[in-house]
Amino acid sequence: MNNEIFYKSINELNKLYLDKEISVMEARDSFIKRINKINSTYNAYLEIFDDESILDVKNAENIIDNNSSKLAGVFIGLKDLVDVKDKVTSAGSMILSKNIAKKDSKITKDFKKNNSIILGKTNLVEFAFGTLGINSNTPTCRNPWNIESVPGGSSSGSAVAVSAGMCTVAIGTDTGGSIRMPASLCGITGFKPSYGVVSRRGVLDLSWSMDHVGPMARSAEDCLEVMKIISGFDINDKYSYKISNNFFEEQKFKRENIRIAVPTNYFFEDIDLEIKNSIIAAADKFSNLGYQVDEIQIPFVEDGRKINVGVLLPEALSIHEKYLHQSEKYSKTVKNRMLGGLGVSSEEYLAASRNMSKFNYQMTNVMNDYDILLTPTVPVRTPLIKNSESPNTIEANSMGKFTGVFNLTGQPSISVPAGLNSENMPIGLMLSGKIMDDKKVLDIAIDYQNNTEFHKLLPNI
Repeated sequence: MNNEIFYKSINELNKLYLDKEISVMEARDSFIKRINKINSTYNAYLEIFDDESILDVKNAENIIDNNSSKLAGVFIGLKDLVDVKDKVTSAGSMILSKNIAKKDSKITKDFKKNNSIILGKTNLVEFAFGTLGINSNTPTCRNPWNIESVPGGSSSGSAVAVSAGMCTVAIGTDTGGSIRMPASLCGITGFKPSYGVVSRRGVLDLSWSMDHVGPMARSAEDCLEVMKIISGFDINDKYSYKISNNFFEEQKFKRENIRIAVPTNYFFEDIDLEIKNSIIAAADKFSNLGYQVDEIQIPFVEDGRKINVGVLLPEALSIHEKYLHQSEKYSKTVKNRMLGGLGVSSEEYLAASRNMSKFNYQMTNVMNDYDILLTPTVPVRTPLIKNSESPNTIEANSMGKFTGVFNLTGQPSISVPAGLNSENMPIGLMLSGKIMDDKKVLDIAIDYQNNTEFHKLLPNI
């Protein structure tokens, strides 16, 4: 088996197993060998589960022929906010360097139940609190398309692991864009489900109002397969939402019945010209495929990022209250962000929460007329690591400008590759749908990827 094993889709990998072209153990050994060879360059993983993954393989090989889950024998990376029993969940912080998980998270259990192979814990921004992927506590995570460039954050290691072929699927978290931003910068697909569709039990919090957990993979099709097993109501997660058993089952749609809105204000203001042109080309592609594509104005949307931060900072500070006595162990960047939360009064937080409710009401009215909002994922080019040490660069402050809007609303939102710029760096297209219309968002993204080749482009590893 050649190197293509590292970029096989879930369905392709499943077929290889069923056709006996490769065993799960042979595939695992190839992935572990690749990780051991290149992880020191890209720093995608903080911990590799070598011995443990062998046990996972034996379980998978016992059931692979018995109409088992498509996720059997599929290789998974977990962001190091996700608990795995008896393993450290560090959140990329010195404060939690000895934080041994007593239980598996809900999604860890889901993967184990489906006999997936968990390869390890992936790198991240400390406590998931940053947009570029910089963390002074861990080895610098590097973008596979240019190792001198940032990978995006906070799910940096998860994006890099998928992009560099060090796992089939990775799990990220998204509070202001932390799945979609690194997916965009690393040329992969990242899906933020509707709020509450995936349980957060056993996943460290940043903001209870806006945290989401979701898959990062080569394609929207793979994200869909993962969503089928990690979604669903969890009685032990008070933010979990009851969804139907057929929530992700086949739902046919006609392109001509799908209305796509392209907001001409905000999302296309003050952005890189090559990004703008690529996203306009994507809108034209949808139009040519037969979708209804309209240009619209969304006047209120420019308030989204401010509200996102206004809710996030005090909630993060509240969650971190138990760690603040160890403030000397925080990185300087995260400590400064926590101090920003100290400056927010309870009245200001309540005002931001009220504004969040108003914003969501206004967005619901917009989405009454449209199935999808089509926008860029990020507004800026991928910056170099050497230019990103300050937490207050233009790129750091702008990166979550578009993505954070959909954390406020809880809408399903996906970033898919939409081309490369003149520096050969990926550009991301974001498709965001109606709340609880996750399957339609994924189906439309799949349709786009079935008619384009951008998600098949690979970095030179």
